[in-house]
This record gives sequence, C-alpha cells and structure tokens, in this order.
Amino acid sequence: MPQTGDLADTWERTSRPVPLEARLRDVAVEARRMTPLRLILGLMTAGIVALVMTPKVAAIWMAVYGAAEACAWLATGPHARGGLLTRRVRVRAGALLVGVCLCWLTLGVMLSLGDTLAQRTCAMVLFMGFFAMILLRFVASPVTFVIAGTIPATASLLIIGMAAHRDWRDLLAIATALVVCGAFALVRGVLTPSAQAQQRAINASLHRLQVVTDNVTDVIAWLDLQGLHTYVSPAVAQVLGRRPEDLIGQTRYALVHPDDHDLIHELAMRLLQEPDRSEVYTWRALHADGHWVWMQTSAKIVSEFGRSTGFVDVSRDISEQVAKDQALQEAKAEAEAASRAKAEFLANVSHEIRTPMNGVLGALQLLEHEDLSSDGRELIRQAADCGRMLTQLLNDVLDFSKMEAGQMELAAEPMDAVAAFEAVVALLHDQARAKGVDLLSEVAAEASWISADPVRVRQMMFNLIGNAIKFTRQGHVRARLEIIPDAAGDRRIRMSVEDTGVGIPADAQAHLFERFRQAEGSNARRFGGTGLGLSISRALARQMSGDITFTSVEGQGSTFWLDLVAPAAAPVAAPEPAEGPLEGLQILLVEDNATNRLVAGSMLKRLGARIDEAEDGAVGVERARTGRYDLILMDVQMPVLDGLEATRAIRALGGWAREVPIIALTANVMTHQQAAYQAAGMDGVVAKPISAQSLISEIVRLLSAPDEAVAV
Repeated sequence: MPQTGDLADTWERTSRPVPLEARLRDVAVEARRMTPLRLILGLMTAGIVALVMTPKVAAIWMAVYGAAEACAWLATGPHARGGLLTRRVRVRAGALLVGVCLCWLTLGVMLSLGDTLAQRTCAMVLFMGFFAMILLRFVASPVTFVIAGTIPATASLLIIGMAAHRDWRDLLAIATALVVCGAFALVRGVLTPSAQAQQRAINASLHRLQVVTDNVTDVIAWLDLQGLHTYVSPAVAQVLGRRPEDLIGQTRYALVHPDDHDLIHELAMRLLQEPDRSEVYTWRALHADGHWVWMQTSAKIVSEFGRSTGFVDVSRDISEQVAKDQALQEAKAEAEAASRAKAEFLANVSHEIRTPMNGVLGALQLLEHEDLSSDGRELIRQAADCGRMLTQLLNDVLDFSKMEAGQMELAAEPMDAVAAFEAVVALLHDQARAKGVDLLSEVAAEASWISADPVRVRQMMFNLIGNAIKFTRQGHVRARLEIIPDAAGDRRIRMSVEDTGVGIPADAQAHLFERFRQAEGSNARRFGGTGLGLSISRALARQMSGDITFTSVEGQGSTFWLDLVAPAAAPVAAPEPAEGPLEGLQILLVEDNATNRLVAGSMLKRLGARIDEAEDGAVGVERARTGRYDLILMDVQMPVLDGLEATRAIRALGGWAREVPIIALTANVMTHQQAAYQAAGMDGVVAKPISAQSLISEIVRLLSAPDEAVAV
C-alpha cells in the first residue's frame, strides 16, 4: 500500500468526509417519494381549514404550500437520482424542505390561535400528527400505529368534551381528522419500513457477513489510502499468527518483506490511477514467529460516492505451492545438470573410444594394401566390419544423448537424394549377399537435389535398409526411392523398404520406436544392436517434417516407409580430384596419439605427401614457426595446448600461416562444435575414425578452392 508521504495530495483530493452527503441523499430520496402523499394530505387539510376558518385562508395556504413542495421537488431531483450537489445547491434544497415543514407549523399556529373549538381541535390534531409522524419514522410497529392514531383523536375528544358548545362543524372536523390521521398512519406504515425492521435487516446482513469473514480461510483486509489497516478478518490469526485487533491502525509495510516494498508501492499507484482495475500479486508477509509467508493477494480500490476511500484485498497463503515450485525448479536444474553431465561423459567416452578405433580401422585400411593371403584378407575384412559396427553403435548412443539433451542438430546443404540412396544400397550390398539375401533397389525421380542434412538422410536410409537385411534370413529386401515435387516448391521424398524377414509380433508393434526396445528381447542377442536406430531415425524424420511408418506380419516380413519434406536445391558439381592430388605436398600432422599419427601419416605418404609430425599443440606451433607447409592436420583434444589454441597461435604468426588450410581431426563434429572450430581459424573437419576416402575428399575440397572462404 502507498506510503503516507507519497499520498498526501491524494488523500486531500480523494478522501473528504461523506457522511453528510449520504444523509442529504437519504433525505432527498425520502422527500421525493412522499411528495404525492403530502400533496393529497395538504388538499384535505385545506378543505378542513376552509370549513373551520375561511376558504380564502385555505386557498392562500394551499398555494404557498404547493409552491414550496414544487420548489423542493426540483431542488432535490439531482440529489435523489444519485448526482453530487455543490454546497450552495445543498443549502438551497435543505432550506426548501425546511420551508415545507414551516408551512405546516404556520398552519398549526394559526389554528391554535383561533377562537372556535374546531380551530383549536384541528391545531391539536396537526401538532399531534407531527408527533405521530416522527414516532412512526423511527418506531413503526402495530403498537405505534395505534398510539399514533389515538393520540390526536384522544386529544380532540378531550377538548370537545370540555367545551360547553358543540357544533356540527366541530364534529365534522373531528371525524375528518380521525380519518386523515388513520389513513396517513396506515399508508405510512405500509410504504415505509420501520426502524426496527430496517435494523433487523441490517443485523441479519451483518451477521451473514460476519459468518463469512469468520469462516473463510483467506485473509480479508481493508486499508485506508495511507496504507493503514481499518479491518482485518480473523483468518489472519491462522495465516500469520496475529490477532486482527493488533493490526488495526498499523501500516501494511510493517508486514511486507523489504524486497517487496517497491512492488506494493507500484501496485497501489496503478490502482489509484485506474480505480476500476484489480491486481493480483505475490509477496512475502512476516509471521508472528519471525518467518516469512508467501501470500497471493487480489486487491482493488474501494469507492464511495465516486471517490476512492481505501483498498480492499483478499490474501491466501501459498507458501506450500511456492515450496513445491521451488523444489520442482531445483529438481529440473538437477536433472538438467545430470543430463549435461551425462552428455559430457558420453562425449568424453566417445572421444576416448574413437581415438583407438581410429587407429584400428586405419591400420586395417593400410593392411588391405599389403600382400596377404586370402584368409588374411578375409580376417581383415571381418575385423573392419566389426570396427564399423562398433562405430555405428557408438554413433547411436551419442545421437541418443543429443536427443535427450535437445541438441539434435541438422546442417542442411544441397545434396543428391538419389546418389545418397544408391550409395547406401551399394554399401549394404555385400552384407546382404553374405547372408544370401537379394537386395533390390528402384528409383522413381525426375529431380533429386534437395536441401537437407546429407549425413542424417543417409543415416535414416542406412538404418531402415540395414535393419531389413539384419532381420531377413532368406528371400529379398526391396528398397524403392520416390521423389515428388509439390506446388510449394518443396520435394517429398518417400523411401519404402520391404523385406521377407521375421516380421514383428502384433503386441510388440506399439513399442517398436521406443528407445532401447526391440521387438523381442532375444533379438539383441540373435541380431545385435542397441534398439536405438529406429527411435533416432523417427526423431530425425519428424525434425525434417516427415515420419517413419510401417506394416508387419509376424513370420512374413515388414514394410517400412520413410517420408521427408525438403526444399528443392540446385545441383552442385563435386570437385574432380587431380592426378596425384597429394603429390609433393608438405603436410604438418599434429596428433597426440602415436597410433593415429602412424595411420594418418602412412595414408598420406602412400599418396605422395611429405609429412612432419608433432605430438601436441605446442610442438605444432613451433613447427609452423620454423617451417612452411601446404596443409595442417590438427587434432582438437591434446595435452599442453589443444587444437583450437594451437590454430589461433598459428594464425597469429602471419604470412603463409594466416592462409594455410587447417583441417580438424576430431570425434566431436556437432554443429556448434564445428562453429567453434571455424571461429578458431580452422577450414574443415574430418571425423574420427578417419577413413582414407573422407580425409582425401576434404583435402581435395580445400585445395581445389584455395582463394575462397570455406565454411566448416
């Protein structure tokens, strides 16, 4: 709530006393409502006056009385309709109402000064009638009706009984007075509720309100414009441990946490500027035992007769909810930290496994060029297949980690979808032939170039066709690729893979795409695999606005469909390698693993390159300072000085070192990691385990465009 000093002018402007205004409005409403009855009574009284006095006096009095009633009606009109009156107009309205009363009193005085018994009797009835109206105004009950009617009649009968002379006009006046007083008392009692009835209604309403405020669990508070409590419901004892009477007259700021003072002040200012709005906010209140309670409050301005008089708010204790939310946030932070730790662990494991795997597969590639027996070559082929299988399993685990962390990234570039499909089929052809399974392929495409991530597209194709071969013991696997242009300029790619394999049981089909699940638990032992391939492939397909669906009959085979939507792309010509592309090149190989240096060095030397080796980044920088090279191959994770720092240091040497192509050799090839390599000054990336084909392709790509900026 606002502070006292900040709202001094607001208090002067908006919180003037209003009780007099309310009373005047009640008087105006009552006066206008009873005007018709008073005019009827006036006409009847004028008739009596004409009988007991003279018609002329009756006419003059009725004219003055009627004029006073008309002026009073006009003066009280705006006030009775709910409008506010100026002080001058209020005084005028009050004077006119007093004038109406004076008309009646003047008539009573005139009658009381008369010479006849009838005149004095009418005066007594008039005075007693005023007394009866006052009595009925405050105590309107059946008993008071009788009293109000009998007092004037009794007084009249006493006067007549004491008089020696009786006249028919006296009797007529008495009878008329009795009828008028009785009728007026009856109408007045019917139209106006008694003070007791009004009080009983007020008491009943107050009782209901008290029951509500005593039993509601939320704290209801009423504050004035200075922020002082004028009412606090009993629930505050349960919520804040304080008695309501102890808070009356205290400022809200005594309960508010210091950090929430500005929030409360700004909220009060907004409410004062826009009295019709309400605000819901959260703050901390001080409990009687010293701890802080989180409260959620709905506050609104209270207005009376168009003026803001205070604030009313309803607050509830939400400490338990806040504690649950905080626990949830902490649990979420812990889960995210655990996920990051897992991702980092898997990345480290990946690097540690890929490094020796690079040496194993590289050595096997080199052995293929040696003079070996047929049995030796078969053993090398099987070892290479096992190494590639292990690499694929490792890739699946890493992709799963990326999916868990929401870091599955796609790097779209122009690619030939048909060429990718044919390359995957060619890669898996020997595997199918070794099992005695026919691998058939069909292509239906007029235009095959799309903009997509070629690695991920090949991965999905490889998983689906590879799975079909894996789970087919005899028969065939038929893969068909279809590319259909659509009106939006995109191309819809559909690859279907049909096999005559073991099929999928009906009860297992619903779980087929779950991670680490295979159709049967024994499949992992019979066919191998982690159960991640389909899950990863479907996630990739959906990330590319597509999906993977299937139909299957146990024992008869399955059909899988891969659907993708990708923008059309213009064909890109691949650089043609020149004869002996590495002949005569001076290459610096910076690699901390001796086996990897041996494998990579042997590959490059076979292609005619001259190799200098460095066992860490610091030695690599020194070699670059003292020599001159056409190409640098840089491992990323190394002791002493890692590949990124070493690249920056080499670029800082200037001269030839500023422009020499530098290729990163690493197992970490995610998009953001490649961006970091490029930012450090590297020009390309070759993923471990290193294959001779990928290494030569990257070298040829860089050396074929030496004057162009090459993106990683």
